[in-house]
Amino acid sequence: MPTSELEFYRGYDLPVSIVWDALIDEVLVEGWLASARIDPRVGGLYWLGWQGGATLAPTSGTITAIDPRRQLIIETDNIGILEFTLDSVEGGTRGTSTDLHLTIRVDTEPRLLASTYAYWQCNFDQLESLLRGHPVDWTTWQRDRGDAFASYLREASKAN
Repeated sequence: MPTSELEFYRGYDLPVSIVWDALIDEVLVEGWLASARIDPRVGGLYWLGWQGGATLAPTSGTITAIDPRRQLIIETDNIGILEFTLDSVEGGTRGTSTDLHLTIRVDTEPRLLASTYAYWQCNFDQLESLLRGHPVDWTTWQRDRGDAFASYLREASKAN
């Protein structure tokens, strides 16, 4: 299968330290992405148990690079290589904001890229909600997030 690269950018009106914690703290990760087991060090486990609308088997990953509050790279067994980069930006309600960049390198069929795009856009919406004190209720994900997912999927499908 061909290797594809997807890139995502999202700004959050909170300091890097807060956004960083949402990438490496198991409880916070479950509030926006998936149930998690994380050992935040190079060589550490980064395991995700997908919930909500996902039909993917659990993801087992290894942290291959970690630069606290700056970069996290995870090699996974089924969703590719995830490279998170955080940049501090002046401004925002607390004096600094965070620009989050995610690059995904994955061996997959091109027809699956639209759903990958849609899920990650929803994930970043969910991260915004978590950072504002509203973690995902996975039991009502379809009702609460299904329309947003469908909209992102249509957007991605039109782009291809």
